[in-house]
Amino acid sequence: MCAVILLSACINGEQTYRVDHTFLLSGGNSKVWMLKGTQMNTNSELKNNAWGEVLFVFYLTGEVLVGSFGDLDRGTFDKGRFKYFESKNELLISIANEHWVFELENPSDEGIVLQTKKGKNLASLMHLVPLSLPN
Repeated sequence: MCAVILLSACINGEQTYRVDHTFLLSGGNSKVWMLKGTQMNTNSELKNNAWGEVLFVFYLTGEVLVGSFGDLDRGTFDKGRFKYFESKNELLISIANEHWVFELENPSDEGIVLQTKKGKNLASLMHLVPLSLPN
């Protein structure tokens, strides 16, 4: 009995949790990320994208939408699924017959850098930021 009391006193009601970036991506429901910049393999400069030109909408259900504001309005966006593999720090996005694999670099609420590991015609790095107010 005494050992149980001592053990519960040591825990102090605090728990530790593993970081799950699925919640970071979706915001607990849905979250809109904007492609801020890309870097191609052949040149080391970051190409900036126009505001709202490419959007990623991640849902807690594992669904993802990719397109511009116009695409979302017209219903011509790409729709697929995503999965985050915590043990490998990899994000898989599947849209139609395409499967993209990215490594997440320094993910935070302010932005995520996706390093392309697999996918045709994708930039080597993609910098996503939460959708901001237009300038």
